[in-house]
Amino acid sequence: MLALAGCGGHPAASASPVAFALPDSTIVLDGTTGAPMTSTELLRRIGSADFVLLGEYHDNARDHQARGTLITTAGTRHPGIVFEQFARTSAPIPLPAAGDSLEGWLDQHGFDRKGWRWPMHRPVIEAAIANRSAIWGSGLARDTLRIVVRGGRDAAPAALLQLMNRVPLDSVAQRAIDHELFEDHCGKLPANMMPGMRAAQEVRDASMTAALLAAGASGPAWLIAGNGHVRSDMGVPRLLRTVAPAKSVLAVGFLERDSLGALPEAAERQRYGIVLITPPAPREDPCASL
Repeated sequence: MLALAGCGGHPAASASPVAFALPDSTIVLDGTTGAPMTSTELLRRIGSADFVLLGEYHDNARDHQARGTLITTAGTRHPGIVFEQFARTSAPIPLPAAGDSLEGWLDQHGFDRKGWRWPMHRPVIEAAIANRSAIWGSGLARDTLRIVVRGGRDAAPAALLQLMNRVPLDSVAQRAIDHELFEDHCGKLPANMMPGMRAAQEVRDASMTAALLAAGASGPAWLIAGNGHVRSDMGVPRLLRTVAPAKSVLAVGFLERDSLGALPEAAERQRYGIVLITPPAPREDPCASL
């Protein structure tokens, strides 16, 4: 897919078009209707939203390549970008200085290169740095998450618990999270662990939301996170609808065809405003050894 289009809603007359191309075999659909979407419409909708939430399969290289392209196309809008992968921050992370090691910079700011399979996310991070975007972290320390898993949502950091209490999970969101946790743990997650694991998901969403609010205080803000965190029914959009009702939110899911080439079903697609669909990434069955 190749087009020439600007990303801003109403670009200045002197702005030059930006070349935009998604990775091969990537298709774009409207999440609600399933209708195909042009590159021009994709960029228009992204360019007009206050908050753009870009999902991912963590191990799908095409997802990271596509999101890097979208960041590059943002051009002079310079959105603040919140990363799930960096440690939580209260201010933007200083960009690497000339001559700095990129890997050293990642380590300094809490990016677990082994856990996130570096250099898988390189296209996204290099695009954010090249675009001079303000980069924010939202990742919580393992010790913090462990405390929440054991103690429940009331054990969350005070500022995040306050946000969680403003937008408590309803029964629909609870069932959605529980289903995902059950599936992600190959149907073997003990029932007594479900509330704590759900609380960990909830506090991570709250951390991302708080970072987005800070990053978007004076302009657009984007989120780089897993698909589960950008889902409209159970993730960050659920919180933003209450805490930032005047802001527009666009959730972009990065989904995969199945092994036979079939597209995701409507129920999965409709969790997002837009979906980008790629072939499946090569991966071993995570449940095979359990």
